[in-house]
Amino acid sequence: MTEHLPILIVLAPLLGAVFAALTSWFWPKLSLPVVLVGLAVSFVSSILLVFQVPETGVIHYQLGGWGKQKEYADMVVGIQISVDHLNGLVLAAITTIALLTAIYSQPTVERELKGQQRYFFSLFSLLVAGLLGITITGDIFNLYVFMEIAALSSYALIAYGKKRAYMASFNYLIMGTMGACLYLLGVGFVFVKAGTLNIENLSQIIPQTLQDSQAVFVGFVLIMVGAWAKMAFFPMHGWLPNAYTYAPTASGALLAPLATKVSVYAMLRIMVTVYSIDYVINSPNIQTTALLLSTIAILVGSFFSLTQTNLRKIACYFVVSEIGYMVGGAWLANEPGLKGAIYHVVADAAMTSAIFMVIGCIIYRLGQADLKKIDGLYYKMPVTFIALVITMAALIGVPPTCGFFSKFYLIEGAAQAGTWHFVIALLISSLVKAIILFRIIEIGYNKVPNPAKEGNEAIPRKEAPLSMLIPTVVVALGLIALGLATDTLITDFIAHIVPKIPAS
Repeated sequence: MTEHLPILIVLAPLLGAVFAALTSWFWPKLSLPVVLVGLAVSFVSSILLVFQVPETGVIHYQLGGWGKQKEYADMVVGIQISVDHLNGLVLAAITTIALLTAIYSQPTVERELKGQQRYFFSLFSLLVAGLLGITITGDIFNLYVFMEIAALSSYALIAYGKKRAYMASFNYLIMGTMGACLYLLGVGFVFVKAGTLNIENLSQIIPQTLQDSQAVFVGFVLIMVGAWAKMAFFPMHGWLPNAYTYAPTASGALLAPLATKVSVYAMLRIMVTVYSIDYVINSPNIQTTALLLSTIAILVGSFFSLTQTNLRKIACYFVVSEIGYMVGGAWLANEPGLKGAIYHVVADAAMTSAIFMVIGCIIYRLGQADLKKIDGLYYKMPVTFIALVITMAALIGVPPTCGFFSKFYLIEGAAQAGTWHFVIALLISSLVKAIILFRIIEIGYNKVPNPAKEGNEAIPRKEAPLSMLIPTVVVALGLIALGLATDTLITDFIAHIVPKIPAS
């Protein structure tokens, strides 16, 4: 049974989506339990594989009984999925966050989508299946297929929201379609020259025989730009703040931490595995452009978050900024930069999940998420407030949270490359987040007199439901746990995927 764990990771939530859609017609309350079962199976499978990979190395799984092409003796023709040190971590992050978010989502879905939630959990599970497929596939075309499965689910989940959700979803659709078309066009260029779509074989063919091919280079540029559009990298980020702000709480809590991070993973997979870091280093113009755009993305996301009063909009601009962290770290193309970028994919997924869960709890309890209207949040929702402070501390980069260690590697990589504008942007971003944290503390704690003092009326304490609060606390505490496990993650996983690169 264990040999089928790779396919179970994707198949379980996919079947969960199908059965949830079917049961929604006859017994709507059964949709969520069905989805939870599928996500739980996927979670267990991913965790087992994560512990297996360091012992066995790359795990391959082939669907069907296809033979081999004569031209490439080692090329498996058909659908192949693989689990290695890189995507093992990402798979574990996706399944963990998805399962916790599904548990978290029930109260918000019942309140926000009353009478309209028939297909919500089915789309929820389908999105997770698409994201897992992107991560685990061993084929660059199938990566596109799963990318579109995830995208179509995302559009629908955002459109479930109110007010400007339809327009936000439409803007996302336009940009997502453009990104997908560019990616697919790039795949076409690669296939014409290499004759294969298998990632493992491309990793041998391109560096060895197609290093100087103009078609392969054009394919690389198109794939990168397509991935950038999908992940909302500056200046293609305009759709993200509104999409995640106006989406239902449960949709935002799933999409914000996972959708963009998986796109970053796809970029890293193409860069590190398919083309190699040497190829990136030998493309100085693209490298310089990517680093400059990353710096601007960090600054734009940071400064726009400083001007917002809606907590969800603030968190959305945090996402824009953090994407700049990851893209910049990857394009530094040195060991500490790549380690920081890969580690930050997992760390930021957890941090973004925590911040959106916290905000969702506040919205559920107070009915809004305006920074100016959370007076006394510490007294009204003390557990949620503490979770918010921990999350913000991680986003700032306070030790021992995971945010500190990922930023440490990114700054080390930027310093090694002499890219000081990137270092300055990282420091400014942390400073902006610290300012926002102090504003939250001032409003949530200091602006309301201590109710324990004589003469002050007691402020009623009422947290969000336990099904929301417990996942929120788990993810918030997980930010510290991830930080404490940094050495293990770097040594046992990330170091195996990052090639040895001489310091420039």
